Amino acid sequence: MAGAEKKCKVLFFAAAAQAMDCREKEIQFASDATVGDVFDSLAQGCESLAILSSSCAFAIDGKLAHRKTILHDGCTIAILPPVSGG
Repeated sequence: MAGAEKKCKVLFFAAAAQAMDCREKEIQFASDATVGDVFDSLAQGCESLAILSSSCAFAIDGKLAHRKTILHDGCTIAILPPVSGG
């Protein structure tokens, strides 16, 4: 991750919100950062979030995204773990 830093909002849902003990967080990231880079950075400080790595879906500004999707300044990232219920 090189270049000027940008900012975005990360929204956490379900088990991700429980793991992070919050529903949203403002973060800074490098200009070439991907969704996966941001998730991995957050997961480094939170083992409970790291456990969800292989099962989470992601969205940027309301549209589903892949881990390799490059982020843009001011975007909103949603971390969407699987949800069960009836």
